[in-house]
Amino acid sequence: MKKQITILSLLMLFTSTLISCKKDETSLKAQMMGRWTLNRIVTTGYTDDKLNGDVNYGKTTDYIDYKSNNDDQVELSLSGNRTIGTYVIIYSDQFSMDINDGLNYCKINSISQNKLQFTAKIDKTNVTKVYYLTR
Repeated sequence: MKKQITILSLLMLFTSTLISCKKDETSLKAQMMGRWTLNRIVTTGYTDDKLNGDVNYGKTTDYIDYKSNNDDQVELSLSGNRTIGTYVIIYSDQFSMDINDGLNYCKINSISQNKLQFTAKIDKTNVTKVYYLTR
């Protein structure tokens, strides 16, 4: 009888371990993680119209990389100029990103396996940037 209880206990422990190790593929962080090619940024809200506009990117040196480390780092590279910052998931469709131009509050417009589009508003300004990314 003790042997059966022991075997049953081990089986239950093994089963619960398998179930609890399920990979997270649905959270916003899991969907965002990795390197994305930056195709385009549409900027509005600057008082100097020279800073507003639609800029196309798309080279291999233009990317955003949401790191999978515990520091929640984000790397932004525009024309080879790299900047390291951090990001924090706020809700299932919102995150903040502290990068070269300040703290950005971001809302996901659309996300799939190979496309990501989000709108970022720079803290304490009227500046808004819409990012278009692909994998």
